[in-house]
Amino acid sequence: MIDTIAALSTAQGPGAIGILRVSGSLVLPISLAVLEKKGNSLTESFIQNQKRTAIFCDFVENGTPLDQIVFFYFPAPNSYTGEDLAEFHLHGNPILLKRALHILFEKGARPAQKGEFTKRAYLNGKINLSGAEAISRLIEARSKYELELAQKNVFGEITKLSSKIRSDLISLKAECEAEIDFSTEDLTFESLEQRKNRMVDLKNLCSKLIKNSERAESLILQSTVVLFGEPNTGKSSLMNLLIGKDRSIISDVPGTTRDYIAEELSLDGIPIRLVDTAGIRETTDNIEQMGIERSKREADSANVKLLLIDTSVPFDINSFLTKHKDRLFESILVANKIDAKHPTWDLKNLENIQKEFNLTISEISCKSKQGISDLLNLLKLKLTSQENTEDLVLLEDRQRYHIQKIESCLSESIQLMENNAPAEIYIQEINVALLEIGHVNGIVENEEILGRIFSKFCVGK
Repeated sequence: MIDTIAALSTAQGPGAIGILRVSGSLVLPISLAVLEKKGNSLTESFIQNQKRTAIFCDFVENGTPLDQIVFFYFPAPNSYTGEDLAEFHLHGNPILLKRALHILFEKGARPAQKGEFTKRAYLNGKINLSGAEAISRLIEARSKYELELAQKNVFGEITKLSSKIRSDLISLKAECEAEIDFSTEDLTFESLEQRKNRMVDLKNLCSKLIKNSERAESLILQSTVVLFGEPNTGKSSLMNLLIGKDRSIISDVPGTTRDYIAEELSLDGIPIRLVDTAGIRETTDNIEQMGIERSKREADSANVKLLLIDTSVPFDINSFLTKHKDRLFESILVANKIDAKHPTWDLKNLENIQKEFNLTISEISCKSKQGISDLLNLLKLKLTSQENTEDLVLLEDRQRYHIQKIESCLSESIQLMENNAPAEIYIQEINVALLEIGHVNGIVENEEILGRIFSKFCVGK
């Protein structure tokens, strides 16, 4: 008998609907014990005849209605877990859901562990391990890039790539074994050079996969956007405007911001670390000077630099270049206070440096909010133009480890071939590589490894 597990599968907190999921051998007896329709208990034959169909009924506690619900029954093996599975769709009151869940426990279910539903799906052959990990990533995606990459894996990108690697390794192994077993026969085999080229191509595929995965990881991490410039140009005002709250102190006194201030936000699904820096100027204040040096380091390491200037004061292009030339390249020059601009401010005077430094200019006013939407569009364009996800693939740490081991095995095998080692020697590296690729999609028998993988899931998944 398969023990029966139950859990809340929707997010914690109030909502229109809350779903309780139950899986295991006691799904039907438990369901029959808690469901009624117009005061009459449901029968097993009725539920069996309505499988995978929404049943409107009452969830009851000892005959007393607790809630009007929608019930679904998915008999094995045609369910998410491959076992008998039921879903109870209740109203999303947390107190109500907690009570209903405890009633399911009283009727014979036990609390599900983290990821146990998906673990059962894997163990019952409904999904492979890569697919299971993709589901976890899909649920937890923090940006549209991570979501896109997770979706690719849910639809089999890792499975497809690992299947190709496995197929190529089997082909290499078969060719090597044929040569070993029939070396005395009058048979024709591929040349050593052809075999080595196949190994090199496969090694390069693994290398590209690892490299693209590293690029994918860097893409889904927060992009750092740094606001920098001289004091009183409006950096703190823009910071507060972008994050929607007063985070940075605004003052006419130069040097108010002594150190950088960082906040996290999402810009249309793009995770951003927004940094307001100390105003860059000559100062004898040691503390302020330390803050300025930190600000310069932040600006130098930023994905996008927003250089703010004050257009309400006289603008001299030579002085501007002297102060900011080192950090101008591919920056966005944010010309603030455009609602009160000085007569010396003219975009035509900047045409040459725009081309020289690939500079983008955005005129705004933090006071009137003029140009803010255009600045946000420029920022999104700058961030999204850095990379696209079309050629990228997202590997979990475990998957990357096994691909790296395969790459290492192929490198060793190629080296052995170049040193004229017999096939009996370098085939051992191919055998190890085959074991490693098996681990990517799920030939895993170690319970500790499985436990570690599925413990990352939420309880109801």
